[in-house]
Amino acid sequence: MQKAASRYTNIKASKIFFVLALLMLVSVNVNSQVNYENFLNLGQVKIQKEDYVGAVTDLNTAIYANKKGFKAYFLRGVAKYNLGDFKGAEMDFSSTISLHPLYVRAYFYRGISRDRLYEYSNALRDFDYALEIDPFSPEAFAARGDTKMHLNDYKGAVSDYTSAIELNKNLAPAYLNRGIARHFLKQNKEALNDLDKAIKLDYYNIEGWLKRGMVKYEIDSLHAALSDFNQVIKFDNNNPFAYFQRGLTFLKLVDTVSTLRDYQKVVEMEPNNALTHYNIAIIKSQQKKYKDALEAYTTVIGINPRNVYSYYNRGIINYLMDDYKAAEKDFTSAIEIFPDFAGAYINRSDTRRKLGKDRLAKEDEAIAKKIIAMINNGASNWALLYRRYGDSTYFDKIMEFEADFVGGNMKKGRVQFERVNIKPKPNFFLVYAFELPDSLNMNYGNYEYVDEGIASFNAQNKLGIKLFYTTRQWPVSKEKARDELHKIDTTILITGDTAAAYFMKGVINSTLQNYATAMESYDNSIEKDKNIAYAYLNRGATRYELDEFIYAEKEFTNSINISRDDPDKVKNENPPAHDETLEDFDKAINLNRGLPFAFYNRANVKVRQQRYQRAIDDYSMAIKLEPKLAEAYFNRALVLLFLDETKLACSDLSNAGELGLEESYNIIKRYCNK
Repeated sequence: MQKAASRYTNIKASKIFFVLALLMLVSVNVNSQVNYENFLNLGQVKIQKEDYVGAVTDLNTAIYANKKGFKAYFLRGVAKYNLGDFKGAEMDFSSTISLHPLYVRAYFYRGISRDRLYEYSNALRDFDYALEIDPFSPEAFAARGDTKMHLNDYKGAVSDYTSAIELNKNLAPAYLNRGIARHFLKQNKEALNDLDKAIKLDYYNIEGWLKRGMVKYEIDSLHAALSDFNQVIKFDNNNPFAYFQRGLTFLKLVDTVSTLRDYQKVVEMEPNNALTHYNIAIIKSQQKKYKDALEAYTTVIGINPRNVYSYYNRGIINYLMDDYKAAEKDFTSAIEIFPDFAGAYINRSDTRRKLGKDRLAKEDEAIAKKIIAMINNGASNWALLYRRYGDSTYFDKIMEFEADFVGGNMKKGRVQFERVNIKPKPNFFLVYAFELPDSLNMNYGNYEYVDEGIASFNAQNKLGIKLFYTTRQWPVSKEKARDELHKIDTTILITGDTAAAYFMKGVINSTLQNYATAMESYDNSIEKDKNIAYAYLNRGATRYELDEFIYAEKEFTNSINISRDDPDKVKNENPPAHDETLEDFDKAINLNRGLPFAFYNRANVKVRQQRYQRAIDDYSMAIKLEPKLAEAYFNRALVLLFLDETKLACSDLSNAGELGLEESYNIIKRYCNK
């Protein structure tokens, strides 16, 4: 169960609160213009009918008629919130407050909007204001509790939910979320009592049944959990998340037949759910149904071609089936995705020995030992470490982290709730642009950028070295890269330690995705010269990829053991904070404020941190510095789509498409032509 509590927050409660507020807005200023009053009432009626787009149109007219009509701004904020335009809602509630500083509901709803924008500190401030004006509002206490849940302040959340319940003993969402908060505080008896009460008050709300089932699952009350999931499926037999959770419960009960049956239901409804296919593959592997396992891993790879563990596990299956050539190919693919993957080198070494490739097997073994030594601070207990890194424990484990399911109160048409196989463009690296054959040059040459400093270097250096900024992995043969690294090492030996030479070593190793070695080279470069902005840029980008891989690895390995020998040792990992990465990008920007790629990379990190508005600021600065930076337009568009700023997003997508990112037009067709 994830530590962050947002998956449990009862967003539906916010909508209920909005409806309650509408009932309190029946009085209209008799001194207002008839036109204003008419369109205000029309907008209110359309909100009650859930015609939010029509409501915005009518309320626009009301505001045009009377720019000081705070109720029109407030109602338009309600409509925008329900359309997913949380920023627009926040702005309308702010306008309401400026016109009527004591209008308590505007503070309350602006707080909810800010919570949805991940502006938790500002949200708490708004709820505090609301409670200062009206200290007897159960809805405000409950909403503040939700935000405290998002901040992992579970004690504070319990206190607020308790205050809400004392004011309204029939507030089901407060019982529901207090139950979840108490579960995180390991107060499971009290948690279940709260969840029972929530279900009693709102019997047909499947969210309560799901959450109670998940809590029961986590405390190993498995048959009770099954009963709750069965009830959810009875209410809604097309809920993939319920089948997925029930499948996990059957798995804890060692009922793999029922598990597979539920997983099959999930993939029938969600054919691209890679996690479920992956879990099926693991179970089939345990059952020694290797052909079925191969098929499932191949499906995962088809959905996500860079899923390193699917290649790795498929390689082991091929090895067990004596298909050593296929196994070698899979381990090689895993290594190409992540060159510091010691386990893949160890298993490929063994596979190559089976194929009679003893020299290559020894090379793999040597590389694996070097990586293991770096990870374990030079430890030399090779027998123990080698076995640990080469052991395929994946056959004994099953994944249990949250999948991307569509359901609940999610509305069609919102990009954040749709299954979108669209990824933002990755970070920029400054790469050594090795000469490419004509067949590849067109595919990569169109995505090169330079700034003034790099353009000058490329023009003046006599070695024919070309450096470019690119988000694409520059193709280079290992032989060519090794030759260049050898030249650089020779240069360092002859001329002494130089910052530039270490930087170039880092650049080449980054291109090869040798993260640990690249990081070491950038560290050495910066130690020799602390003013190389490019070294900070590349070190930050390298660190980001490394941290993301480590996180993915922990997500895969921190899984529930099927035998349930020691479930207490299983931990869910928090996503990487990327604080050191941000420091590197900040340093690059401080040294060279004209470097658009540093702003772009910093924006990508802020998106990962869910600081969407700050990310947009950095993308905008990158575009200001480099107006033809297609990737910045593209990524900014995706963030804007997520925030339901469709008009601005579609403009950015148009620019990105015009600058050569053809996939922009696919997104335009889907989201901009409605």
